[in-house]
Amino acid sequence: MNSPLLALVSAACLAAPALVSAQPLDCPAPAPVFSEADATPLDLSTLAQTVGSTELDGASLHAVADQVRSDYPDASDADIADILITAFCTYLKTDAPESHRSEANVTAFEQEAYDAVFGGAPPQDYPRQGWLYGN
Repeated sequence: MNSPLLALVSAACLAAPALVSAQPLDCPAPAPVFSEADATPLDLSTLAQTVGSTELDGASLHAVADQVRSDYPDASDADIADILITAFCTYLKTDAPESHRSEANVTAFEQEAYDAVFGGAPPQDYPRQGWLYGN
């Protein structure tokens, strides 16, 4: 392989993680249960800060998931998992350092959210939405 081509391939490989983190995040909208008239509307920016802080501190999302479940008893487990992921996406878009937007970090958070809500992997009938990077 000639030197300019090798340099180009090497640069592309080194830039790949940066390209992933530079992708625009497509945050899903909260489920209707979080804005119904008989419930206090969810403050997504506050939840985003809570979820982002929890993730950065390495603390468990179980307490956050339990609080959402308590505040919105009509929300299904899928709704709760989805809102945690939506909140994390919102956090990444607004407050997180660029280095936290890696696909590996997003995937790890997603798995942690599933563990907090479902006690492990989501059930087979949980419709994964292709969150964030389409993972």
